[in-house]
Amino acid sequence: MSTDFPRAFSEGSGAPAPPGLWLSVATCTDVGRKRQNNEDRCLVLSLDDRAQYDGQMASVFNLGPAGVVLAIADGMGGHQSGEVASSLSLLTLSQELMNRTAEGKMPVEGPQIELERAVEAVNGTVYTRAGEQSELHGMGTTLTAAWLVEGAAVVAHVGDSRAYLFRKGELSRLTQDQTVGNLLGSESGAAEVSEHIRDMLTQAVGAQAQVHVALTDSPLAAGDLLMLCCDGLYKVVDLAEINQVLGLPVSLWAKAEQLVARANEHGGPDNITVILAEVMESGEPQ
Repeated sequence: MSTDFPRAFSEGSGAPAPPGLWLSVATCTDVGRKRQNNEDRCLVLSLDDRAQYDGQMASVFNLGPAGVVLAIADGMGGHQSGEVASSLSLLTLSQELMNRTAEGKMPVEGPQIELERAVEAVNGTVYTRAGEQSELHGMGTTLTAAWLVEGAAVVAHVGDSRAYLFRKGELSRLTQDQTVGNLLGSESGAAEVSEHIRDMLTQAVGAQAQVHVALTDSPLAAGDLLMLCCDGLYKVVDLAEINQVLGLPVSLWAKAEQLVARANEHGGPDNITVILAEVMESGEPQ
């Protein structure tokens, strides 16, 4: 797994900033206060620079023709198989998208179709692995992935990890949880179903032979902030509090770290993972 960073950001390189938009990215993950293992995984992949980043710090990328991919996976399954599912899903996603952008440019089909096909391939890989090893039977994972290119973000979604857009102080959700509660709807007796049943996933990567990938897209402009997170954050930290943290005049990394800390302050019942990506007009974080 490469941890090399784009050359333009090497200390003392003095390289001039390429034109267009830039992306500052920070990730933070924590086991929480109730779980023994962290089954969450996250991915930051620059397809322009063929560089993958998975540490808990900040990095900066120029949004070139192939773009940057952010992804979060929240694994599930006994005997640590949730960790296998989430890790395998992001490894496969990275390989699929690297192959599809082998020439360092956006494929002719475009990011929506290519990302959908990549997630379908990820599902097949995880499902096959679960069927090959008895200790992995029943494993699965959520997967929310955003492919960011200059001017737009395409989001592919399976499960209940989420993507949000924070723009001019307003937080809006880009994904819809694939849960029993949302499937039933407010007019179909969902309120009478227990919270446990409402929160059950209707599909997960690797849990079935085929998966329906929900797709959405959003325009991007300088000043926008994209957030990917697992349910360990949004189920215990309300949106008003998340909105308040994202608006703080602190670094992107400090915001990610504080969101995780807030979830732990509220009991930390699950693993907590956050990816924040801020769109900028230059390669220097504000």
